[in-house]
Amino acid sequence: MKTSTLPRQRLQEVTRLMMSRDEILEWIKRLGCLIIGVGMLKGGTGKTTSTIYLALYLAKMLGLRVCVVDTDDNSQTVDNWYKVRERRGEDVPFDLVTYDPKDEDGPDFDDVLEQLAESYDVLLVDVGGAGKETYWELSKTAHMLLLPMAPSGFETTRMPATLKQASRGGKQNQNRFKVFLVLVKCDNRTTLPEEQQAALEGALEALDATKQLRVPVDLVHEDFNVSNATHYPRSWDTTPRTPDLEEYGVLFRYMMKTWAA
Repeated sequence: MKTSTLPRQRLQEVTRLMMSRDEILEWIKRLGCLIIGVGMLKGGTGKTTSTIYLALYLAKMLGLRVCVVDTDDNSQTVDNWYKVRERRGEDVPFDLVTYDPKDEDGPDFDDVLEQLAESYDVLLVDVGGAGKETYWELSKTAHMLLLPMAPSGFETTRMPATLKQASRGGKQNQNRFKVFLVLVKCDNRTTLPEEQQAALEGALEALDATKQLRVPVDLVHEDFNVSNATHYPRSWDTTPRTPDLEEYGVLFRYMMKTWAA
């Protein structure tokens, strides 16, 4: 959603659903470090793009100290994206740490997060495909999980398994904890986003009815779904510009408002 194109009244309505910049900074100061996991348990569309865009927004637009933790040992796409920028001599405004969950001699994941939290305002954990144990450990520690999905049944059917694992870890989470489901790659010229939004609502109601939801889950308001703008697939080669960060910026502000409510 591009807020700059909205009529005044609509902009006012949408703004009421978002936390202000000053409120966000105050919350993060109070927390010490905000930890956000991004990704479905079995991979999926949009996790790496979402991680990178959120990291750029938080670092560039809010001036926060941001570290991305790449736990996807299968592809390590964030790590590869970061290395491309380093080879070009670009100044990437966030730091990157790569964690291999299969390294038996490596440190425990919760210890890594605890240590990093002492040095950063925000930790963004790219957790898709990292395995159940890593997802569970993250759910014990994080403040939020963001599950990006394309408006397709192939994507949304992965949701229950992910929420089950998030519930397992979330039961032991001492923080204010919430899971967010958001549709990405939305072509609003079609009815697919609307259809999948309704399908997700039905799936969540079914999970709730069978008492499989043990953590708070928010299906992101349709106004904050992410479009299929061409700069997203181009972001591997072309680093996103400041205007390109708007959709993920308003999504984050919505998440903060909902999480803090």
